[in-house]
Amino acid sequence: MSLIYCPYTDREIPKRQANREHIIPLALGGVDGFEIAVDSKFNSRLGSDLDGALSNEFLFAIQRTKFDTRGHSGKPPVATMKQATYGEEGRQAQVHFHHHKQPEVWDVRDRELKRGVGKVRGKTSLNIDLPVRFTAKVALASGYHVYGRLFRTHVDHRQLRDVMNIDPSVLDLSKDRASLGLQHLTLRVDRYLNEPRDDFLVLLREYCSTIDGSVVMLMPGSECLGAAVGILGQYVGLVNVPANTKTFPNDGDYRSGHVIALVDGDIKRSSLMHCLEQFAKQRADTAST
Repeated sequence: MSLIYCPYTDREIPKRQANREHIIPLALGGVDGFEIAVDSKFNSRLGSDLDGALSNEFLFAIQRTKFDTRGHSGKPPVATMKQATYGEEGRQAQVHFHHHKQPEVWDVRDRELKRGVGKVRGKTSLNIDLPVRFTAKVALASGYHVYGRLFRTHVDHRQLRDVMNIDPSVLDLSKDRASLGLQHLTLRVDRYLNEPRDDFLVLLREYCSTIDGSVVMLMPGSECLGAAVGILGQYVGLVNVPANTKTFPNDGDYRSGHVIALVDGDIKRSSLMHCLEQFAKQRADTAST
């Protein structure tokens, strides 16, 4: 019986129990070809619990409408602000945002679209655990996709798995780690909701914002492997997980790290060094003009 390794479950499974997983979901700018084989049942749960949740998070839903990225259904994306009011009476409403189309105001009580309503006030909430859990999931999949057995044997990927699967109610992001039974975690995390702590994080965020699509940046360090994720021009997060990367490739497209950009349905691969050199040149050119 032919077996394959599933990084999400850390198990060897029969091929018949696996399906193809888009490392970045199609709805978030993923493309065919940037995939791995994983346990199908686990993947189905993860798709709704994590990928679907991030796709519907308002900030990323807005980016989806900007890029008109569609999932497996092929339906045009719609970002919905569910807590809004309009008019002098402060009537309850929802606001729907579309690609290349004026926002629509839906009156909750009358259950109909309203036009010419004037000023609309709205608010939304952000799920603080999703960026970290999603980044850990992408780090697991892309790390194994890029480095294969080296990733499996030289990276403490159990920590990524624990963060990906964690119950959000026990995630203590103020300390950059999980608590209540997960004190063993030593990986460091950053998310787009944080204020950047150093110049390198500022650089990563700026770089992600220049990509007209989504991007994964894998960065081997002396005792860790870093993975930064950007979705549709928006930085999502960074995880640094303990690893022994001495034998990881470090030349050509892997010099100082490996970058995978998903733009206009294509996969563009290059070294981290090349990307940062090009980005630095663009910044310098912009500053000079």
